[in-house]
Amino acid sequence: MAAKGVYDTVKQAIQDLIAPDLERIKGQLTGLDARINALEKRIDEGLAAVRSEIGSLRNETHAGLRAVDDRIDALKERVEQTNKRLDDTNRRLDEALDIRERLAALEARVAARG
Repeated sequence: MAAKGVYDTVKQAIQDLIAPDLERIKGQLTGLDARINALEKRIDEGLAAVRSEIGSLRNETHAGLRAVDDRIDALKERVEQTNKRLDDTNRRLDEALDIRERLAALEARVAARG
């Protein structure tokens, strides 16, 4: 019976001394858990905003690159057209020089007969 009394006394002491601290610690853990959850939510929202911004920047970059590609293609077309015109001009100059040489040869033959 004395053992039961000691047990009850120790049990009561634990309940009186330790149980309130355990309840306080439990409340603090609950508060910390709520703060951690709120922090996780803020981090998730921040990451979502960063991802969105990165997506927007990626789209803008792609649009800019497409515009640059279009300008390069237009310039390539203009260069090709210019090259074609230069080739045509060179061909006409070659023809003109050939005609001049033939004319000079004819004039020399006419002068020689004359």
